[in-house]
Amino acid sequence: MTISTLLPPHHGSTAARPSEASANDGSAHVGERGPASDAGAREPLVIIILTLDEEANIQKAIASVQGRAPVMVVDSGSRDRTVALARAAGAELHEHAFVDYASQRNWALEQAQSRYRWVFFLDADEEITPALWRAIDQACARDDLDGGYVGLTFVVLGRELEHGGFGGASILRLMRPDVARFSRGTNERVDDRHMRVTRLGAKLRHDDHKPLAEWFRKHVRYAQREARHFVDGDDHRRGLDGFSLRTKAGRTVGVRWAYNKLPLFLRPFVHFGRTVVAQHAWLDGLPGLMYAGMQSLWYPLMIDLFIYEERWRRKLEREEHEGT
Repeated sequence: MTISTLLPPHHGSTAARPSEASANDGSAHVGERGPASDAGAREPLVIIILTLDEEANIQKAIASVQGRAPVMVVDSGSRDRTVALARAAGAELHEHAFVDYASQRNWALEQAQSRYRWVFFLDADEEITPALWRAIDQACARDDLDGGYVGLTFVVLGRELEHGGFGGASILRLMRPDVARFSRGTNERVDDRHMRVTRLGAKLRHDDHKPLAEWFRKHVRYAQREARHFVDGDDHRRGLDGFSLRTKAGRTVGVRWAYNKLPLFLRPFVHFGRTVVAQHAWLDGLPGLMYAGMQSLWYPLMIDLFIYEERWRRKLEREEHEGT
């Protein structure tokens, strides 16, 4: 499954801007940039997929592109058949050492910048639906846009989740490679304050075919990174400066800020209760409750445990340093 967050990820915002509009209605919010410059020699669109040991998913991800755009796979050292399967499916292969997700995506944008006018980031465990393709085509045909947000439909053990808020957050996946750049290594985000963005009127399908054990292994690593990020104070100490609660991104930052103000070890249970009760995850049956437990309780609880451990370790280091 993709990078998961205990709260919807923040993608950048600005104070007092118009709300995002559907790509189907011909409107968009406009930042402070002028008209997008376009090099006529560049191809319209490339699909970029970051991979590491994704042999269970990569073929269906590339198949969902349906040959409508070239596919660029950026692999960070897969030890399974990911590279061979991607090459057999016709993808252009690049190998690049992984530092963090923001750096990896920025490197991919740099490779695409001189060759393509648009980039769409597709995770290996996702698929582009026909409806989303229509929305992408419409957005790419417009000169007054720099990016497009998209929602997700989560599939767990064969069941599409309709509740729990799992697909409620929008993520910026369609973007001009000469405009967008990512920041914040884990749960990476684009600062879109100077971009003209819209919300695409369709969703990605998220259906991870890897075993659940892999989800837990991966999210232990994510939780450790999130804990270090929290203890460093990069997010929660900034508050709401520069953000308007009238915008979607501003509200997301506000929710994250409020969550971070709750006591450790209490906030995962608040989040889980909100997911199950207020957002009705229980209506999706056992798969919905199971995923709510994984995503909204177990994962944020692991983050809090690692925060506690990280603070303790840093305290020991300070005491040892002061004692020398």
